[in-house]
Amino acid sequence: MSVVELNVNSTLIDTNFDGYKLSFEPVPVLRQNLEFSPMRQELITDDFSLLHAQLFDYQNHLFADPWLSYDSYFIDVRHQLIQCKYNPLTRLADGQRVVYAMKYGDQGDGDKNDLMHYNYTLKFVSERLCVICDGLTSYHLIDTGDRSRSGPQDWQLITRTPVNSAGEYHGYVLYDARMDWKTDTECKQISLVAGHVAHRYVVRKRHQIQVHFIDLTLGRWTKTMESNEWFYRVFQRLETTGSIQYCTFELGAESLIVASKREVQTPEQRKASDDDIAEAAANASPDILDCLLENELPPYVPQSSFEVRCTTCSVVVEYMTHVIFTACLYGDLDPDFPEWKMKSNGLEVELTKEEHEYWPQLLAELKDGVEEEIKLIKKGELPFPNLLEPSEEDDMNYDDTRMVRFNFISGCITHTIFLDISPLQFSKTLLPGFPAAFATREGVDTSIWMQNLQPTPTNEWSVSHEGQLHAFGIMYASKNNRKFASCCPDLEYAVICERSRHVTIYQPLHDADNGLRNRDGSPVSKGKQSIVTLPARTGEILGMNTSKNLITILSKNALLHLQIF
Repeated sequence: MSVVELNVNSTLIDTNFDGYKLSFEPVPVLRQNLEFSPMRQELITDDFSLLHAQLFDYQNHLFADPWLSYDSYFIDVRHQLIQCKYNPLTRLADGQRVVYAMKYGDQGDGDKNDLMHYNYTLKFVSERLCVICDGLTSYHLIDTGDRSRSGPQDWQLITRTPVNSAGEYHGYVLYDARMDWKTDTECKQISLVAGHVAHRYVVRKRHQIQVHFIDLTLGRWTKTMESNEWFYRVFQRLETTGSIQYCTFELGAESLIVASKREVQTPEQRKASDDDIAEAAANASPDILDCLLENELPPYVPQSSFEVRCTTCSVVVEYMTHVIFTACLYGDLDPDFPEWKMKSNGLEVELTKEEHEYWPQLLAELKDGVEEEIKLIKKGELPFPNLLEPSEEDDMNYDDTRMVRFNFISGCITHTIFLDISPLQFSKTLLPGFPAAFATREGVDTSIWMQNLQPTPTNEWSVSHEGQLHAFGIMYASKNNRKFASCCPDLEYAVICERSRHVTIYQPLHDADNGLRNRDGSPVSKGKQSIVTLPARTGEILGMNTSKNLITILSKNALLHLQIF
């Protein structure tokens, strides 16, 4: 496996950028009322996980057309696909119209209404084709015709197929779809990847626990020159226990690029890993156990061999299912998030108190134990802040997110990008027909990266630095209530949309100081920041699409066009 570095192009960085100047100029907003509300499935059962909440809560219900960036689509509660057109010449919205009605009914599964339904997802794969996942069990391949024409449109269903006819899952979300022409087989190929949040029961440290994971099903439609029919087959499955932040095919669809906080692997690899863990637990070395019971930590013992569990008043430390320490504590704990890590002189366990109060001793049974040390900061000892490195949310909480390239020919991960110090912020399709670009934080800025614009061999893959959003990284980190973030295709502005009412627009290339200069003669470089507060009756924001000089927002009660100048 090769490690790919994110090499920043220094010519794209503006070291003289002085931040954003708040503008009080009004942002024109065109509002259109909705005849029917957008379709949005809710989590209605108690059996769901953090993966379910992230998948449902942050889903964008406004679908963008990369070939016609001013057009957006959503599906209403009548299961009808609504087209929303905007004319950039007249700067007026052309209204909404129904272009397709979903055939919503029995999905071949006995109409299991008691199971969780996912939301609709839509991806355009060409100027005349799109794929809709109905959130249940099926893909729908649609012939859209010429989407640019202004007259009535009548989209037609070409074919419909189960996501995985051999699978037992009900409910899918479509992460990506792309169409390629395969010269070796002389056929059109549409590659699709859909996810379902599933769970399984595993035995860890003598306890059976429920583990939720995202099951990725990868399938392909193919159509040869001689045949007029599309044939579908599932060719790969992947799993990860972490949320998926980025998932797209590379050009040619010979590999899938996935960003997640947890390992991405095939079901076979996961099963082999579980078997290895079970075998290691059964064959735990007695010598290591003896050392641990004598409060000695032998070298080369991996951190994954230990498990720390706690209740509201006790803590248990295990090594390979064997209890090596257990005790009741002096006070109450928050039992949800115990942390532990290896140190040179032992295993360090970090627990969180339920209440912020002083403990005269750590253990309840030990009367002469070690007292809690409270370090008091004396007057004059406050650290001097480093203003060049602002302290924000993302500065403190680096995670272990990594982006991997899973190659279908080799059947394994060939390349990895570690994103622990460059957190992933959002993704955006900049060019129609090409993989989506992704944005990472680089210092206070945000860097935009794209995959290779040409198909690459199995052992070669890289990303290129395409642009820079000055000081947007720190602005992104400061927004705790953000729901959507994006930029326009030409990178002239970036936007952060909150869950309701507030939209903040950043224009880094805008001359906000009208030619002013510093004392040393260098020009004052500042961007323009605009804040839009939507009326309370707008409702919760459900989707967002960005194009040149336009931001389209879908809410529960309205469709809004924000004009950027």
